[in-house]
Amino acid sequence: MQPPRHILWDWNGTLQDDVRAAVNGINLLLRERKMPEVSIERHRELFTIPVRRYYEALGFSLENENWDEMASQFIEAFASDPTARLFPETRPALACLSAHGVDMYVVTSGEQDRVGRLLQERGIREFFTDIVGLSDPGAGSKVARAHALMEAHRIRPADTCMIGDTSHDKEVADAVGCSCILLASGYESRQRLETLGCPVLDGIGEVPSFLGYGA
Repeated sequence: MQPPRHILWDWNGTLQDDVRAAVNGINLLLRERKMPEVSIERHRELFTIPVRRYYEALGFSLENENWDEMASQFIEAFASDPTARLFPETRPALACLSAHGVDMYVVTSGEQDRVGRLLQERGIREFFTDIVGLSDPGAGSKVARAHALMEAHRIRPADTCMIGDTSHDKEVADAVGCSCILLASGYESRQRLETLGCPVLDGIGEVPSFLGYGA
């Protein structure tokens, strides 16, 4: 792969290690409804975006639920979960790429303001030119936001790589016409990711060397 001039990073499960926090939040909702809890492994087999489809796969009867209330309850539990933190390799990888002049952005299904605050709190906001996310808790598609970001910053798809951890990140890359790398350390299993026709790495620590920038 030709080293990209621009990288569009996903946040959850890519830069931040928070799949356990997500599973804890889902299990809170499941327990309240006396439904079977989900493991991380099962989560990685079923997770999808938009997340309504994931909830349906877990057995939630969404026609009988207040979706906004349930999504907000999940977000509150997820946001307060102490297990969510950066992957240990995140900052070193970003620092390496930044030192080589790579222009980086965050494109997330999370709420934009909250992710922006977390980037600041985690001490990595300096590495990103811009952040785009959603304004609601529903975790919908990132395609439109990625398109708008690239237009606003005049980013050429041929010079760009999307790096994420889900099938939806590959959908975003295909929609905007850029390359894609997926990481098997997040929300979907390696087995699922390897069916998508792009490189799959174990985690963010492998990204710089894969792109030719050394360890």
